[in-house]
Amino acid sequence: MDDGALVPLLAPMLAWLLVCCRSWPPRPTSWLIAGISVLLAVSSTVTLAVTSVTSFLGGDPRLGAVLAALFVAATGSGAIAAWHRRTAWRIPVDGLAILPDDEPLAYALPGGVVVSRGMVRALHADQRRALLAHERAHVSLRHHRFVLFVDLASAAQPLLWPLRAVVRYTVERWADEVAADAIGDRVLTARAVATAALAARHSRLSVAALGVSAGPVPQRVAALLTPARPRYRFLALLTLLVAALVAAEALEAVIDLLQQL
Repeated sequence: MDDGALVPLLAPMLAWLLVCCRSWPPRPTSWLIAGISVLLAVSSTVTLAVTSVTSFLGGDPRLGAVLAALFVAATGSGAIAAWHRRTAWRIPVDGLAILPDDEPLAYALPGGVVVSRGMVRALHADQRRALLAHERAHVSLRHHRFVLFVDLASAAQPLLWPLRAVVRYTVERWADEVAADAIGDRVLTARAVATAALAARHSRLSVAALGVSAGPVPQRVAALLTPARPRYRFLALLTLLVAALVAAEALEAVIDLLQQL
């Protein structure tokens, strides 16, 4: 195996370093994590396929068979994850749905927002406005796609698994910020997040749903109540440069294979 092929295969280990970026500004961080996850997953999967074929052509069928099996496992896992998510998103929601349920629930699906009667009772009027602004932000900004891309990438490349929790946190923080801007009161939004999370502490959300009570709520509340952290542009740029190197190595492997054929 060419040493250059190891770069796309091992680069997803960078996911463990990107866990610390949950404290970065949520909007660009969500884009960064989703983009990096897809790029690393695609690069490593393509490299598996190319290196497998190269091994067969180079007279090493055992290595080629192992790499081919890994490629099939990666693509199969991604396809299964996509099928499960499509099934979960078939729940019909159009705009706002109120569940006649006393269990406090509030979450967003691609089609709209679902709030239970129990959650409505748990919040006062201003907090309900903040909650709805938060959930509607998930829908309008299509945060489900960010989560979906990272989930599919981690299904194909398990080394990216830590980024699943990170992107869920960053999109929740993004929705928190949108809600705070819409309401015009960060303290009220923080209280709404804390109250909703406390009311729904025994409820469990589907992996396909995004909700105001999801993620590490104390950190989200603290972020709303404290000044914004400085932007880590240098670290973000470094991450993008490493990802570009990984993509270049994968592309080089493809070109080398085409030259051998």
